[in-house]
Amino acid sequence: MKTVSLAIIRHSVTEWNEQNRIQGHMDSPLTAYGRELAAGWRQTIDPSSFDAVITSDLGRAIETADIITEGLKLPALRLKGLREQDWGSWSGLTTDELHARFPGRLDAEIAKGWKFRPDEGESRMEASSRGISSLQEGAVEIARMVDKKEPRVLVVVHEGIMKTIIYKLANHDFKADKPKLIKRRRLHWLKWDGTLSIDRLNETL
Repeated sequence: MKTVSLAIIRHSVTEWNEQNRIQGHMDSPLTAYGRELAAGWRQTIDPSSFDAVITSDLGRAIETADIITEGLKLPALRLKGLREQDWGSWSGLTTDELHARFPGRLDAEIAKGWKFRPDEGESRMEASSRGISSLQEGAVEIARMVDKKEPRVLVVVHEGIMKTIIYKLANHDFKADKPKLIKRRRLHWLKWDGTLSIDRLNETL
């Protein structure tokens, strides 16, 4: 059986990121700074070392991957199952607007750890389940497509779904008294060899 190496990163900075606006399944384009940042990652990621690309089907993930792999003709999968956690009716709000409209609700949900669920959205556990399933299905497809024993895949997704995938694989919780596993703007390596597992985390971009 093949072993697929998966290098997973969060998309670059978007317009809504700079406004502290919740995106979820909604979308906004990268800023000029976000595009510049993604272009800089080419130096450390070395896109020519990859055999394929996996992203969510949202524009900000696709745009980031396209910038990093510019000039390369890598097979790419765009998977709906790797979208950000669905924030339901909170999507499109800034965090200040959310606190003003629903005082205490965000903090109360955050305290629930894996059971965190925005109004009319999905829980972290639900997001993790479909994210892991989608990433595994993507790895299987890449193993079929790429004629190498150990294909290397660049995966560009979203902070929330990335955390739920990695935290689930690590059997880790989101509670405030638990250490954070993932540092900001880092490259994380997973592997698939019939099952999905963590290889190493938090390489510098």
